[in-house]
Amino acid sequence: MNQHDDSDPLASLEDWARKTERKVRRQRRLGGFAAKLRYVVPAAVLVALIVAAVPLVRSVWPQEKAAAPAPTVDGVTATTSAGAAPTGPFDGTAAAGYPIGAKGITLPAAKEVTGFTAVEVGADLRKVRDALVAGRLDPHMTVEHRADEFLALLAPTSRAQIAKWFKSSAFATLATWIDPKVKLDPVNQPRVSGRVTYKSVSENGRNTLRVTTNFVWVYAFQGEFAWRPLAVQHDEITWDFPETGNLRAADKGMWVHGTHSYGAWIDCAAADKGLVAPTPKGDGGGVNTEDQDSLAEPDHPLDVGDDCH
Repeated sequence: MNQHDDSDPLASLEDWARKTERKVRRQRRLGGFAAKLRYVVPAAVLVALIVAAVPLVRSVWPQEKAAAPAPTVDGVTATTSAGAAPTGPFDGTAAAGYPIGAKGITLPAAKEVTGFTAVEVGADLRKVRDALVAGRLDPHMTVEHRADEFLALLAPTSRAQIAKWFKSSAFATLATWIDPKVKLDPVNQPRVSGRVTYKSVSENGRNTLRVTTNFVWVYAFQGEFAWRPLAVQHDEITWDFPETGNLRAADKGMWVHGTHSYGAWIDCAAADKGLVAPTPKGDGGGVNTEDQDSLAEPDHPLDVGDDCH
């Protein structure tokens, strides 16, 4: 928190603003390729034509009563290792020393795990990194609201599932769309911090490389319309890469297994549409006693109170 002179009325107003900045939580669970198998395999045995009619995506967002798990660290892990000097609107916040953009994504060393060579693990980790950049940093997604480059990174069957998310606000657990009413700060690029973890799991008898990413993305905006010109997206995403043996071509590649996320320091009206904008001045609402700066830390639990609804 910033230090201030107790005699300064503007400083006390700033403290009040920090307690009223809004946050919203989101959750989606897919189960990735393994969930698809639970439907497809029995259906293929009974009536092959039923397979095409079985819904592959079961949405549970928003899910206010379900507790989102704490950040995952089980497996081979690497955390953000680079840093940057505090500048502009980030100064005095938890994001002040975070790296700029994709420099904040540090991949762990690729090692052989059950079912996957080190070379395969390395290639899959790089694809996950590409997906994070495409979803949260690339202006093609964030400003133009075009998801094609992100979706192209997924296995064709998973791509068809996730494309449906972009027809509603559900995509916000995976990607950032900046509200057209606001403008990103071209000088102060987003700050990023978090970790990447991977391990081999076995589901339905098939080895799967599961990569878990947990990152905070802090965006800066132009103008003086907000309490502070920043907004936070914090997500934990699990990505699955099933072994390719005996798989249909459409099922080979990267799958989204599940997502948990929250947005903080945000405009609730924009968040209801899946869009990102900072908390506007005058949108105080009820007082929130949580330490607002901690919401920009990757170790903050993903199960937060939703004071946007």
